[in-house]
Amino acid sequence: MSSFLLSAALVSAAFLGVQFFQFAQGDGPFVTGLRVLPWTATPVIVAPLAGLLSDRVGRRPVMVLGLLLQGLGLLWLSAVARVGVAYPALMVPLVVAGVGVSMALPTTATAAVSAVAPRDMGKASGVNGTLQRFGTVFGVSLVSIVFAANGHLGSPASYAAGFAPAMATSGLLSLVGAVTALGTPGRRAAMAAETRPASQLAS
Repeated sequence: MSSFLLSAALVSAAFLGVQFFQFAQGDGPFVTGLRVLPWTATPVIVAPLAGLLSDRVGRRPVMVLGLLLQGLGLLWLSAVARVGVAYPALMVPLVVAGVGVSMALPTTATAAVSAVAPRDMGKASGVNGTLQRFGTVFGVSLVSIVFAANGHLGSPASYAAGFAPAMATSGLLSLVGAVTALGTPGRRAAMAAETRPASQLAS
């Protein structure tokens, strides 16, 4: 469920964010790409560190913290984004959300495949990937409904009016994902499963 909600929050937020820079701020595609770099480039630095951290403290706390940070970053973004807002006001919440997803995305995938016997890891990976795809569709559909109920593409102001509640919805999806991540097996249980003989895992 955490993979589903993580993807729902991430992709719906990206869907909204790039349009905000173009429709509400008047930026072109190239400038928009540069402006979202604090969000999208963060995994290059943070994801490897998150992997090392999860090996030390377990996957659950890293997943929960990552989803919380992503949710808080998206809620913060929804609160400050308005027509004509200075870019530095948007950059900090983008970084917070980027750090969050950089922690949650690889850890969630690892938790999914390590929860089953080695012979079932391929199936677990496939199920996780499918949940992510369904989450993407669900998230974009949900925020589109929220956006249409509050704004439209007619003007920068009308786009910003729909953007704020729609982006807040993405943030809430991530926070719900943090709650579901609490159900991930703790570090001791995960280590016990990984060291258990294959005959016991299959039973």
